[in-house]
Amino acid sequence: MRAARLFLLPALVTFSLAAQESALSGTWVQARADDVVAAVNSTVADMNFIKRPIARAKLVRLNPVYKKVIIAISDKETLVKFDDRDVIPMPPGGRPGPWTREDGDKFMVAAQVSKDQMIQTFKNDEGERTNIFKLSADGKTLTMNATVKSPQLPKPLTYSISFSR
Repeated sequence: MRAARLFLLPALVTFSLAAQESALSGTWVQARADDVVAAVNSTVADMNFIKRPIARAKLVRLNPVYKKVIIAISDKETLVKFDDRDVIPMPPGGRPGPWTREDGDKFMVAAQVSKDQMIQTFKNDEGERTNIFKLSADGKTLTMNATVKSPQLPKPLTYSISFSR
């Protein structure tokens, strides 16, 4: 199934762009990124000295600075692919659907899409992540604002990455 989605992704991107269903659809390449390691360090700074290095390592590992994102939006589903990672399929209309990350962690994922914005959410027992993709007024820049929340963290992790076509 994953292989089928990998082959269908370019076709869906082309179809979505041709139908102009969403200006968000397409291939986006990193233009600018926050210092994610500094954001992680700020988030874990108030944790005790035993938990802090464990949380820091996990957050850094799970929050890479993506170089490329491909988004395909259709009536049937929304697909997002970061770098060389697996495609993240989400049902239409903001409904949540199951997804398993490469490391085996399971999530309910959803995408709420509007004309110039997509809100992507990941939720499981450990916490939640929200990626808000916002298209610039000129349509040339896509900014992803990420927020990671967990009962284990003293405060949310937040950072942004900007992409261009």
